Amino acid sequence: MMDFDTDSLNKMAEEISGFTDDLSEAIAVDSCVRKRYKHVLICGMGASAIGGAIFADSMYYSSKISVDVAKTMYLPEWVDKDTLFVACSYSGETYETIFMYKLALDAGLDVVAVTHGGTLKELSEQNGNPMILIEGRSMQPRSAIGWFIGTLATIIEDAGGPGLRHQIKSMLPRLRGYRKEMEAEDGIAWRIAKDLEGHVPVVYGAPDMEAIAVRMKNQLNENSKIIAFSGVVPEFNHNEVVGWYDDPYRTKFMPVVICDDRLVEISKILKATLDLLESRDVPVSVIDTKGESLLERMIYGIMVGDHISLYIAALHGIDPCNVDPIVDIKTRMKTVLNR
Repeated sequence: MMDFDTDSLNKMAEEISGFTDDLSEAIAVDSCVRKRYKHVLICGMGASAIGGAIFADSMYYSSKISVDVAKTMYLPEWVDKDTLFVACSYSGETYETIFMYKLALDAGLDVVAVTHGGTLKELSEQNGNPMILIEGRSMQPRSAIGWFIGTLATIIEDAGGPGLRHQIKSMLPRLRGYRKEMEAEDGIAWRIAKDLEGHVPVVYGAPDMEAIAVRMKNQLNENSKIIAFSGVVPEFNHNEVVGWYDDPYRTKFMPVVICDDRLVEISKILKATLDLLESRDVPVSVIDTKGESLLERMIYGIMVGDHISLYIAALHGIDPCNVDPIVDIKTRMKTVLNR
């Protein structure tokens, strides 16, 4: 792990570096799931939701059960006795998640909670629903992504999904190798962090990488304290491309494109898209994901994005752990919601 100038940067570096170990611990946890379902509905915000989105995308072609992520404050009409509801909140205090948790209980759904503590833990104990406690050191909620991916893998597998535990366990040695690659000063993460200097990042993912683009955007917002946006290709080619082609301010922004070369037709479309951007003098950074499966490639993308966000914070002398704006908005939410 690299050594930085401030305690805050070193703490975030430790949390990001600990991702693989957290993932390894999490897949060994008892899922508390004792029956099979047709649907798994995962509810959360931020990193708590990204864990679900990763499986919704990576299992889209290969799973006999469906996985969906709920980020609204209402249950879809299709939920029934064959639906497992999973409430994810590291702090256990996320208003939207607790609200949805209560709706799920009222609807008679089977519920599992994944949390570090707080109100969600208390409600789970009161209501007697299964709960997975995120153990170990206290961390920023967004840094608990390894725990959420690992625990959700066990829940989904035991609910009737594919063998995710074995898949993740087999990739752990490669993930540790990727971590060393990303901590190197001449590695991809440092290079892109430096390339982004002076630009507003717009992170695009191939269709299977949309959740990873959102994760990187979120990390740039929270760790690096910069404005960033995300999108998906090839949808890009039907609307956003016009702005990149004609807007005189386009060089103030930098697309970061997360690629997955497994799908040949998508790869060809991505090449055409990158060629067009370069023809309009738009600076582009490309992340070619690595891995023996889609899930591994997605995790690789998460690791690259997390390290980029840390290195931008280091370059700017930013405190990556400070989240005063989130505390501010939560205080304002309590006022308007009369909590």
